[in-house]
Amino acid sequence: MAIRTVVCCCGMGLGTSLLAKMNVEKVLKQLGVSGVSVEHSSISDALVSKFDLYVVSKDLAKEVASLSNVVILENIMNAAELETKLRGAFNISG
Repeated sequence: MAIRTVVCCCGMGLGTSLLAKMNVEKVLKQLGVSGVSVEHSSISDALVSKFDLYVVSKDLAKEVASLSNVVILENIMNAAELETKLRGAFNISG
């Protein structure tokens, strides 16, 4: 399945998810990935919508445990971790 929609989630959908969104967009651009819509949202709002990939911090892992298309970050601000996990999600070697 091609990933065309990504949502970055936090508890309220304001600060952390917006920072994660900007970081995801930056990493995807560096990886040469285009045609992907990246949004940010509260976890509760994101779970009632359909996205191809969910990006969350480890404190929200329980909320997304039933989903298979999730990137869980130990440190939401760690660009190297984000790049590694996005490479895996998008099947990009490197």
